Amino acid sequence: MACIERTPDEVRALIAGCSEDELRGSSPAEGWRAVEVISHMRDIEEFNLVRFRMILRMIDPSVPAAGAPEDPLAWGLIEDGAWLFDPERWATDRQYRRDDPHESAEAFARLRAQSLAFLERLSDAQWGRGSIHPRFGRLTIEDWTAVLAWHDENHIAQLSRILSHAEG
Repeated sequence: MACIERTPDEVRALIAGCSEDELRGSSPAEGWRAVEVISHMRDIEEFNLVRFRMILRMIDPSVPAAGAPEDPLAWGLIEDGAWLFDPERWATDRQYRRDDPHESAEAFARLRAQSLAFLERLSDAQWGRGSIHPRFGRLTIEDWTAVLAWHDENHIAQLSRILSHAEG
């Protein structure tokens, strides 16, 4: 919980004082620009909150996750190469490069506050409620929170690398 609580402030600190060029500049080594990473974190946070609510409301629901499941047809994925949700496609379709990185960071912080409020209200039993991941099997809310912390750390490191290259 400490990791996911501090992430919005870490994002804000990383982008504070950065120029538009630094936040929007190309980052071939990292794949995405800083603005795209921040917008991705915002959208994943929104998606995770929906996932958490599904898990709380239903008994072991099958939940969408990034990537292609082992049985795409069972998920209704009939298009060639279709994923349950595709962060790369989101970046293009939602035009992350046009986003204001500071506004995206603030939206991420608002959504994260909602997630934290949700998690803080859970009972011990609710932390153990689960979902079925299309590739990894049963994951509890506690498991998903650990995944979220890993995701945060991964993208904070990515942002740090992108912005350190932009400065150099």
